[in-house]
Amino acid sequence: MNVLFIVLNDLDYLDEILAKLIDLKVRGATIIDSQGMASAVLNSDGLSMYRNGPFAQAAPFVTKNSKTIFTVMPEEATLVKVVTAVKAIVDDANHPGVGFMFSLPVGGIYPMKPRLEK
Repeated sequence: MNVLFIVLNDLDYLDEILAKLIDLKVRGATIIDSQGMASAVLNSDGLSMYRNGPFAQAAPFVTKNSKTIFTVMPEEATLVKVVTAVKAIVDDANHPGVGFMFSLPVGGIYPMKPRLEK
């Protein structure tokens, strides 16, 4: 069992990625608004001294907002399908920094309240 994180900086791909998750029968995901460190530094008046540092090269590609999608995948095969599909969706991007994905092993899932059976 793994959790897949998709950090999406180019939100033009969000709807297509979510549709693909549904097509691949991903049962649920959580989407949070996020901001990368480069964006925070470049948009902060208090950190203006760092604008000419390592983040200067990233400036043209830094987005102000991003989304982080995460979902637990019980089966390795589904994880591979989702990663492959997301890569295919963003394959046409003509700029760097569209986003990135990573997965981590999950030791267990512990519902706080059992599901109600119908």
